[in-house]
Order: sequence, then structure tokens, then C-alpha cells
Amino acid sequence: MKLRKLLVCAFLVLIIYKVNAQGCVAVRGFGGCGVAGGSGLALAPKQWQVGVNYRYFKSFRHFKGDEEQYDRLVKQTQVINYSNTEEISASMGLSLRTQLNVSLPVSYTDRSSYYEHGGQSPTFPGARKTSTSAGIGDARIGVSKWIWNPVSHTKSNLMLGVGLKLPTGDWNVQDSFYNVLVTDPSTGLSSRKTVYRPVDQSIQLGDGGLGLSMEMQGFWEMADGLFAYGNAFYILNPRGVNGTMTNRRTTIVVNGVSQVFTNEYMCSVADQYAARLGFLSQSQLHGLSFSWGARLEGVPVRDLVGESYGFRRPGYTIAAEPGVTYMKGKTTLNFNMPIALYRIRKQSVTDKEVQDATGVARNGDAAFADYLISLGVTYRLDAPKPKGILPK
Repeated sequence: MKLRKLLVCAFLVLIIYKVNAQGCVAVRGFGGCGVAGGSGLALAPKQWQVGVNYRYFKSFRHFKGDEEQYDRLVKQTQVINYSNTEEISASMGLSLRTQLNVSLPVSYTDRSSYYEHGGQSPTFPGARKTSTSAGIGDARIGVSKWIWNPVSHTKSNLMLGVGLKLPTGDWNVQDSFYNVLVTDPSTGLSSRKTVYRPVDQSIQLGDGGLGLSMEMQGFWEMADGLFAYGNAFYILNPRGVNGTMTNRRTTIVVNGVSQVFTNEYMCSVADQYAARLGFLSQSQLHGLSFSWGARLEGVPVRDLVGESYGFRRPGYTIAAEPGVTYMKGKTTLNFNMPIALYRIRKQSVTDKEVQDATGVARNGDAAFADYLISLGVTYRLDAPKPKGILPK
């Protein structure tokens, strides 16, 4: 019975870790210093647990504020992101209460649109083209510790963690963009050409910042076989902009005078946050459990530390998150599918500055997914055998 509870608690840590971006509001799959695939309880010193998690989503519904732009679907001008990410992770026990966690995401994302490839208008209909990013993302390394001994506290516990997000992912991925109107500075003549430039921020592999992640997570057995779980994390990204050009600028006329806002000419290195709360219930079939929860994830308008200029799409998603897991021996399989209930693209710093200057409401848009698919597997290696206890 005690072993069974340990396995359930290990799964609780597994499900409360996973946080994944679902569209243009780019939370890049971080969950603080935990490990995708599970940071199980009671890892013995030098014992390893390894895992891999696959995530998929399609973002295509555009929102300004919390109002969906249905006309984008009717006119078929929506931007569509197809995202595939595989995250490889490992945890090593430093003690029964403390563990080292590392993870590295590898992703492939297609982004199709009209406006990035010549636009779509009666004079120039354009064409839907695709840009792509593929490769490793930002790695994470951290240390987490259970407040109470996980061997004796199987009914409730709380884990605190701190870690680093490393800028290992390329934050300046570039691809070909077609039918772009280019003006020759020497002649002043314009023509449409294929240009090679950075892809949209939402599909960049990394953000270029060294971040500090802070996390807390816990569980509580409310009744026999019924657990409540929750976690929250925040990633501080002090760097302002990362040097990746966006080809964005806003020109307005105030009292007959042109004013240019160039805040968004580079990509911002934004903070990220997420929180989850839910319940897990064991089934009658040994090793099978079901979970139901809610999840919040997003990007703030302003960072807690550092500048908040540059281009970002601030906002958040609230989702319902059902899941199922199966444990057998040293292997754990799990499936989760967060389903979006509420989505909002908030005003950016530039949106607010332009609105204040003109008196006209301004709010950029962002594309969100309806759901996300997450499939993971973890495997726990045997603990090392004690050596050198008795002399030969």
C-alpha cells in the first residue's frame, strides 16, 4: 500500500510539472525547475529517472483582448502554427528530499500566413506560404527539494525549487519570405521579392535570455485514493530585447505631426508564468489513475525585473485539463489534453503608448489553440548499490 502511494505521488509530480505553450502567446513549455516526464519522489542519492514528453498543438483562433476575430476564419486570413515538441529530461537524486533536474526540448514548427508573404488585398491577393523552425530549444537545470521526507509524508507534501533557463535555443531562426514589397533606396522603386529574415517570435526556438525560474508544487490526499494537486512557477527574464529583428514599427499622426513608435522593432525577452490546480483519482485497475484540473499560463505585459520593451504578445489562457496515467514497474505512461476555456491577448506596452497618444483604442492580436496533446513516458533506473561499507 505504501509503495502504491509513492507511485501515485510520483505521478502527481509528473502531471503538475507540464506546462506548454498553446499559440502566439509564447510560453515555451517551461514548468520551472521540475523535469518534463516526472520528478518522482524518494530518488535515492545518485539514482536517475529519465523521460521524454511529446506535445502537439495547432493555433489558429485570433483574439484581440478576449474577443475572437471570427472574420479571420471566414476570410481564411488566420495565421496557423503547427507545433511539435519533444522534451528529453532527467532527474538525479542528491538525497531523499533533494534532486537535480535537467531538460532539453527539441521542436519543429510550421507557421503559415498571408500577411508575412505579401499580404492579401484586392490589388495583390498574395498566397499562403509557410515558414519553419526546427532544432533544440532553451535547456533548463535546477534543484528542487521536498519540505518533508517523501518516504514518510505520502499523504501530503510541498516541493520548492529554483533553476536556470539557459539560452541554448536559437533566438534568431530565419527562413524565406515571399512576395515581400522591397524598396530600392538608390532608385526609390519598389518590387516584390523573396527575402531571408527572422521567423515570427512565436516559433523561435529560444528567447535569448538567461532566466531564473522559481517554483512551488504540492499534493494532499483528501480521501483514500483521491488527491488534490497544484503548482505555480514564474520565470524571470531580466534581458530586455534579444537583437532579433521583427520588421515592425508603428507610425501615427498627432496634431499633424508624424510620430514613429519603434519599440517593437526587436523581439522582447519576456517573463513567463503558469499555475495548475486539480484532482487525481485512482481507479480499481492497479496502476491506472485519472486527473481533472484547471491550468493558467501566460506572458505578462511588463516583466518583474528589467525592461519590458520590444515585441511581445502578452496574454494568457485558462484551460480545463483532463489526463490519464498508467504505471507498471519502473515505467510510467501519461496522457493529458488541456482544452482552452478562456483566451485573452492583452495590450502590450506599445499598444498602450499608441492608445494614449491618439485616444483611439489599440490592441494587437494573437492566435491561440483549442487544445494541446501531451504524451509522456518516464523510466526509473535502479538505485546504486552501497559500496565500501565493510572492509574486505
